Parts: sequence; C-alpha cells; structure tokens
Amino acid sequence: MYRSSMRHSPTPDRSHGPVDLCPMHLRTMLTSLALALVGMSSTPIASAAPADLKIATYNVFLFSRNAYPNWGQQARADLIKADGVLAGQDVVVLQEMFDNETSERLLANLSDAYPHQTPVMGRSRSGWDSTQGSYSNTVPEDGGVAVVSRWPIAEKIQYVYKDACGWDNQANKGFVYVKTMSPNGPVHVLGTHMQADATRCTVPEAPIRAKQLDEVVTFLKAKAIPADETVVFAGDLNIDRSAPEYTDALRRLNARTPESTTGHPFSFDPQTNSISMDRDKGHPRQQLDHVLLLNGHAGPARWNNETRMIHSPKWTVSSWGKEYSYTDYSDHYPVFATAN
Repeated sequence: MYRSSMRHSPTPDRSHGPVDLCPMHLRTMLTSLALALVGMSSTPIASAAPADLKIATYNVFLFSRNAYPNWGQQARADLIKADGVLAGQDVVVLQEMFDNETSERLLANLSDAYPHQTPVMGRSRSGWDSTQGSYSNTVPEDGGVAVVSRWPIAEKIQYVYKDACGWDNQANKGFVYVKTMSPNGPVHVLGTHMQADATRCTVPEAPIRAKQLDEVVTFLKAKAIPADETVVFAGDLNIDRSAPEYTDALRRLNARTPESTTGHPFSFDPQTNSISMDRDKGHPRQQLDHVLLLNGHAGPARWNNETRMIHSPKWTVSSWGKEYSYTDYSDHYPVFATAN
C-alpha cells in the first residue's frame, strides 16, 4: 500500500498586519503548537543507561518450513551467526521467528553473544513471568517475536494484541516486554511486530495498528516505570517513516523522533533485496523497522537509527527441479540504534 508524505503549510507572516484565521491557517497554527509542545517534552532525562547503548531490530523472515519450504530458513539462520550480522549489540529484537525448529536454531546460534533470551512469544505460556492480552491456544501460528540480551533479563512478559485482521488473526502477534539489567541500571525494551498490510483484511490496517499502539501505552501506564529508567520500543511496526501514520505513532507512544537516521533509507526494499525482489516485486520501498526511545524517561541526548543494507553470501534452494539463488539474510534489512 502506497503512503504519501505529509506536507505542512507555511506559518503565517505576522509582520504585515493581522492574520486571517481561516480554518486552514487555524489548523496549521494548532499543528505547529502541538509539535512545539512535543518538542518541549522530549528533552531527555539524565540517563542511568549506558552512554553507548546499542539496540537492534531485525525481521528475519523465518516463515514456517511446512508452508514455505524453499526460503533457506536454516541456511540463513546459520549465516546470520557465521557472518556476525547482529554482533556487538546490548539487546536485539527479532521478528518473524515463526518456524519452530529454525527459530530455536537461531536463538542457540546467538546464545554465546546473547545468553539472556526470551522464548518466541505466542508459542506457549512457558518461560514467561506473565502472559497478557488476547493469548489464544487455538490459533495455528505464534507471534514470532523474541528478545536476546547480553545483560540479565529480570522480567519477561508476552502480550498478544486484541485487534488484528487477515492472516494476523491466525497468529498470537503482539509485543515482548523485558526488563534488562545493564551495569548502570534497568533498561526496558518492548519488541513488537505489528499488523501487516494484507489483502485478506476487510478493514483498513492503519486503525488496527493505532489500537495496538494504544494497548502498548495502556500496558506502560500500568507498569509505571520510573522516569530515570530508559524505555525502548522496537520492531517491525509496518509503519513507513515517511507516512503521516508514523507521526501519529510517535504521538500515541510519546516517543522521540530519532535525531538522525543513517544508512540505507529503506529497511524493506524490493529494488535492492533479492528475497523481497522475488516475493514483493513492484511493492513500494519503505522504512518499516524502528528503534524508538520514549519521552519522559532517561535516555541519551541524541539517538540514531541506522539501516544496514547488508547482503549474504549466495545461497541456493531448489523447487520443482529448478534452482533459485539469493544473496540476502532476510527480506528486511536490520536497524541498529545507538547514542550519537
């Protein structure tokens, strides 16, 4: 689905007499005031988190091999480890860990660097301190999200969103909350994979994502995390950074816009990624994956999201007697967030 970027009208010039407050001018002034107020509230509180905090998110496209046997899931899980794709982070959020055996393989591959891990959300209630939201024992697919950390994890919660449409209705998708214990104090991370744009949806997807964000906000209010502790919201939001929906998401979450975004401009790019080129040719290039700091909590003065257009060694699969070769670890590129 194509999304256009929002344009703002110029601010009225007050140097030439009274301004006619027509509805368009009034809306513009109110929008400017709202953005100014958000900016005032986004001043970071002195942080107890490490000054060089590093958090990554990666949609690894590990679909079930029963339904999708020809996407090299196990080979890619090994390449991600062998090539150090996710090396050097404090916390990593993983999405689309749907294939049971391969997701466990990837978690095991990452365990040397990230010994503290959650299970894959929505697969069972085991291994969690709490299961919340609309968890179902009958849907055929789990939520595909897991979090791994080099720091101890003091608390693990899985939360399944109440609202979904299309294929997402058949999965326990939601978010994982972890309280990690850095040497400087707690760092709270919420990792998610939100409602996808899907042809099987009979209702618009954006309002569903808005409801999911509201569930995140309600959860955080109940947690009452102290202001001097860092809170990070990360994952595949299925919201393009250039769309008005992204601005609305920041508003709902009271999240900071990263002070800089570097690297490749798209985390989902059918023009440069061999897997998405094959699966989603003609789809728009989008920045769907984000690592956001929440306002009202400790955090570095500046925050950067870097999308790395990394390619894998060639791997080959066969289907119906024909071979297919690809040079990517996933159909998304990973995003690495750092203080800068």
